[in-house]
Amino acid sequence: MYAPVLRQYGLKPFRMEQHGKVKKVYTNAGTFALKEIANVREMEAVWQSYIFCGQQSVPLYLTKQGLPFAAHGRHYYLMPWVFPAERKDTREHVLSFFRDLAHLHQKSLRQLDVSEEEINNYYENKKREWERQRSFLQSYVEKCENAWYMSPFQLQCCTYFHETMQAYSFAETEMEKWHETIKKTKKWRIAWIHGKARLSHYIVPEDSRRYFFSWERAGWNSPLFDVIMALRYHMRTFPPIGDEWVEGIEAYEKTLSLSEEEQSFFFSHLAQPHFLYRCIYEYAAKRQHEKSEREYVSELQRRYLTMKNMEYAVMRLAQRKAEENAKTTPDETPPQ
Repeated sequence: MYAPVLRQYGLKPFRMEQHGKVKKVYTNAGTFALKEIANVREMEAVWQSYIFCGQQSVPLYLTKQGLPFAAHGRHYYLMPWVFPAERKDTREHVLSFFRDLAHLHQKSLRQLDVSEEEINNYYENKKREWERQRSFLQSYVEKCENAWYMSPFQLQCCTYFHETMQAYSFAETEMEKWHETIKKTKKWRIAWIHGKARLSHYIVPEDSRRYFFSWERAGWNSPLFDVIMALRYHMRTFPPIGDEWVEGIEAYEKTLSLSEEEQSFFFSHLAQPHFLYRCIYEYAAKRQHEKSEREYVSELQRRYLTMKNMEYAVMRLAQRKAEENAKTTPDETPPQ
């Protein structure tokens, strides 16, 4: 099936193994990684990523015709199969990930002028979105409390309600800070971002070089998008999380410091518990009968724990930021 694709690279396959979306191909010239690409948008994202971030990307092989993608019914691209070094220190791996992510963003970083209309539109849309979510949760919890008997899922909703509202309140406060600050600067930074940055898409081979791969969702956006998405993905675990994630953000900022408005934007979007809202909305408004009550309760608990991990990370970062500001602010207390 894949022999015509590999012939375009001058390769004869002997054996193939499936590893997620990547096929490990054993050939007459060595071991390679072959990946199918879904559409033109993904092709453009992968190719542009090699232009912007070539040294931080797993090398991409060209076909014998000099093309970056091979076509045979569908489109594919070929990379070497990179063997990761044995990982001994999780903390150092996380710090390395964030440092390299900052270097990645720094390469293509550019500043844009934004109009007050654009700023207000984004702020009002986000404010309405969170108000709508809060209103739905408020009405649903009231409905649960008025019921003769609450299901296990509904009981958990009521238990988590107060903390969920606190998370929304914090996110809205930080968004207001962003709105007030960016109205003065009217500047915003974007970069060519990975789009799906996570440790599983970051590899440190045995030769100590470091690569990102799986660039299909890359594009122009705020660098904060990569950072927020990476944290959201890795916070889906039982608390407490390790301090390496907080230290990772600090390592990121040492390479690419965040402005005041970016800091507020980061805190607001990291703290918003929209993933918890989506779980409750699915149960209340369009419950899928193939999922049992136990599965829904388990999913809600996982999302609540994710929210608590986010809360811990944001509070630690905010605390450290406040301590830094206190050190740099001169003491204006008059001498006695």
